[in-house]
Order: sequence, then structure tokens, then C-alpha cells
Amino acid sequence: MTEWLDHLFSSGWISGVAILVLWLVTLVATRTSPQPRQTLALLTPNAISGSALLAAFGLAMRGADLVWLALLLAVSLLAFLADLRIRLTAQASGLRRRTE
Repeated sequence: MTEWLDHLFSSGWISGVAILVLWLVTLVATRTSPQPRQTLALLTPNAISGSALLAAFGLAMRGADLVWLALLLAVSLLAFLADLRIRLTAQASGLRRRTE
């Protein structure tokens, strides 16, 4: 009964399933938003970062070359930094010091 589950994890394909779920949730959140384009723009860097991490995990489970893992981790880091910039820009007015 659990052989398929063992294979899913040991082969690294679980990361593909997780990436699919991640993007499905992102698209559902986008479609249900009152501002779908803006929501997609806000969620995309986070989804890219998560996808790159999950892909790196899946490839590592398969024993992939370190160059691919490093490349995916770099993509994840850049997408994370883009997401962080978007979030901090949106909160910039609340982060300013008030000196009056």
C-alpha cells in the first residue's frame, strides 16, 4: 500500500507534486482576489522561490550535479529578495521614523 508513497519520496518526485500544489494555490488565490493581476504580481516571487527550493530538493534526492542545485538555490535567493523588496516597499510608510 505504501510502496508508491515510498517511491514518490525516494525518487524525489514529491517535489514535483509540491510545486504543482504551490502553483495551484497561487492561481486560486489570484483568481479569487478582487485585484487578480496585482495579487499575481505579489505572489509570483514567493512561488518562484518556493518552486526553486522544492526543485533543488527533488534533484538532491536523485543525486543531481551540484551545479544544478547551486543554480536553483541562487534562483530561490533572488526570488526571495525580490519578494522581500516588494513587501518592504508596501510597508515603507509604516517603517519611517516619526520625529515631529
